[in-house]
Order: sequence, then structure tokens, then C-alpha cells
Amino acid sequence: MPSALPRWFVASACAVCLAVAALPADAKSKRGTRLKPAPQSTYADGQTGAQRQKSEDARLRRECRGRPNSGACLGYAN
Repeated sequence: MPSALPRWFVASACAVCLAVAALPADAKSKRGTRLKPAPQSTYADGQTGAQRQKSEDARLRRECRGRPNSGACLGYAN
């Protein structure tokens, strides 16, 4: 049975060495890369999200005059 102990020990040592050797490569690649900014989504008419929200708010304010509590007009009729 004494010959089984060195094989187990050698296998464990190799596994630890491989795990330690893999760590610096991962750390270098993560440290040196920059994140790309998310692309701005545009709609079919060419508007961005903020422009579309602004035009939607203006449309609701315009259409909801005099109807303060009707469905989608809640909060836009002032």
C-alpha cells in the first residue's frame, strides 16, 4: 500500500499546480480589457429611446386635455 500514497500525492500536486497556473492568465485578461458601451437602439422612424419617450409624453399631454381620469390619460391631463 505505500506505493498508492505517492501516486495520490503526485496526482493532487499536479491538480493544484494546474489550478494555480490557470489563475494568473484569467486575471491578466480580465484586468486589461475594456467593456464596450451598449449600442443605442433606434426605432423604425430613427428615434432613440429618450426621443421617443419625449414625443410620447407630448402626445399624451396633447390628447388627454380635459380627461383627467380616463385610462392612459391618468397623470397627463393637468
